[in-house]
Amino acid sequence: MTILYTIGLGVLSALIVGFLVRRLMLTGTGAARNTIVSLIMGLSIWPITLQAYKLLGISESDQYPNLSMSFPAIMVFLLLFAWFIVIQMFVLLAIELIMPSGTLSSLIRNAPKIPTWYRRVNRLAQIQKILIKFGLSRYLRPRIPTLRVSLREIAATTRDALAASGVTFIKLGQFIATRGDMIPHEFVEEFSTLQAGVKPVPFAEVKDQLEARWGRPVAEVFAEFDEKPFAGASVAQVHRAVTWEGRVVAVKVQRPKIRKQVRADCDIVLTLADRLDRTTDWAKKIGIAKLARSFVESLQGELDYRGELAHIEALRLADETGRSTTKTDSVVHIPHVYKELSGEFVIVMDLVEGSPLSHGAEVVDNLSEIARREIAQDLFLMVVRQVLGKGIFHADLHPGNIVVSSAGRVGLVDFGAVGRIDKRDRRAIALLLMAFDSQNSQAATAAILELLGTPSEVNLRELQREIGQIMLKYGDGAPGSTSAALFGELIDFVVDFGFPMPASVATAFRAISTLEGSITRLVPELNLLALVTQNGKTLLREVGGLGVDRHEMTLYAAATAPQIAELPGQISRIAGHLQDGTLDVGTSGLNIATIKNLLVSTVEQFIQVIVSTALILGGVILMAADFGPALAPELKLFTYFGAWMLLAGSVIAALVLAPALRQRMTWEGLG
Repeated sequence: MTILYTIGLGVLSALIVGFLVRRLMLTGTGAARNTIVSLIMGLSIWPITLQAYKLLGISESDQYPNLSMSFPAIMVFLLLFAWFIVIQMFVLLAIELIMPSGTLSSLIRNAPKIPTWYRRVNRLAQIQKILIKFGLSRYLRPRIPTLRVSLREIAATTRDALAASGVTFIKLGQFIATRGDMIPHEFVEEFSTLQAGVKPVPFAEVKDQLEARWGRPVAEVFAEFDEKPFAGASVAQVHRAVTWEGRVVAVKVQRPKIRKQVRADCDIVLTLADRLDRTTDWAKKIGIAKLARSFVESLQGELDYRGELAHIEALRLADETGRSTTKTDSVVHIPHVYKELSGEFVIVMDLVEGSPLSHGAEVVDNLSEIARREIAQDLFLMVVRQVLGKGIFHADLHPGNIVVSSAGRVGLVDFGAVGRIDKRDRRAIALLLMAFDSQNSQAATAAILELLGTPSEVNLRELQREIGQIMLKYGDGAPGSTSAALFGELIDFVVDFGFPMPASVATAFRAISTLEGSITRLVPELNLLALVTQNGKTLLREVGGLGVDRHEMTLYAAATAPQIAELPGQISRIAGHLQDGTLDVGTSGLNIATIKNLLVSTVEQFIQVIVSTALILGGVILMAADFGPALAPELKLFTYFGAWMLLAGSVIAALVLAPALRQRMTWEGLG
């Protein structure tokens, strides 16, 4: 009976202690752990109390607490009960620090993901081995390097490591090569050479995917279908087919299971980027974490071919509209897409006959100079129509994406990378190109300020002078005066000068300079600035001139009319605030009440720390003094009061720690 009574008393004590702890701590500690700790503490109270009675010389015949106990016994029991509450508070705080609430339930929920985690860790170990193999591990240490270390060496070594790491990392390198606005040109140059040497997937593996999309066998969809792909990339491969109407088409099909691999590798990319951003200065300076997130978003979009279908349709519309306006034909065309046969994993379009410009030296050499110049001119005009006219453009017109036939016809392929830019920026880019052509540094400065805004504390005269120096370096047919070199130095210059480079503008710059690299394969002596000179009127026509037309003026007037109408009232209110001295300039982001509450809270916590420290020190001194009247044979009254003071100081300390713990947990949750 005594044992059952002790257990019942322990459970009751657990309920009381658990309730008091939850009320005092002001922060969640998890119901399960609070219950377990409370039961342990509650069942321990009376056995420990009996041992304390023996040590203090208190004689009690009862085996459980009751009101008939002696006064010293009751006082000691109350003290021990209070101490058990405080001890439980600190035990729960310690557990919360080691294992925050929800950890166990999170582990249970995530148990099915353990195989995925294992594969991810295994893949991460493979990447780690590759980094060590190519000597990149030394660049992961915090003391290495700044941007003054040999970036060419880092870029070349990283390129080799990416090539050995698989499809996702090859795509990562190719993506980085497009972001000259964020990374040094050494990385752009080295990563631009990355190519995916991926073996084709057997047709049996893609057949089911195609038939699931079409809902019928491949043999019913096409009169002919070449099971051996004629082209392949890191994500897809392309098969030749013939429709029942006799049209020769290209079937671009995504590799099976590529998404699962890409998702796993993207997690690794983000993890590595965050680690580099935390541990190395050079990675933090180039914003590698932001770059990685941008890459993951881009790659995920590239895996859904419905986006590419929309890109092709938009570019075809822009091209057809431009040709109908100018009433001219072009040797460059964008292939027709068969929407009914295309979808998330497959694109069917007209086959572009010929050889990629990157491997078509023999085809190009057999064309006449007139034909090659016509192709170069039409390529330039197409990009002008896309970038300056419609604001949507093929962002990756490198030689591998331009197919040339022996008849002098050209087709564009691979529309996964498409850029968009608004009309105001298009007009500024046209002004910038024409300013560089005419060596007008003032106009070029105005165009850059229109594109990028004006950073604080910028010296406009120094800015114009530096731009003038770049113009002299690349103007009038100077050696190396290509748009790629020009835009590369211009991007480095504006970033160093403190300008934020919008991704859309950087993409447009890269598209234009990449196009020039393709054009020079056709006509080596031709460069972008020469084409700007020859087609200045076309540039102006595509953007509607460098001024603002009547229609735009009407829109601006309609948009600003309400603000203009409110201006007299706003001026009157400002004058009134000036008269009564209540004008608040530039403090709209400050909340006085919040600041006041913050100060009050800080002062209160500071006072609590002082009081708790004083109580703890005072309690320790009284307990060590061992003097005063005897409460029990082995317990002095001042020692007893010292224990209560120490307890009170500990409670206040816990009350200070608990909100701080809750705030830490909140910030971790937001992070």
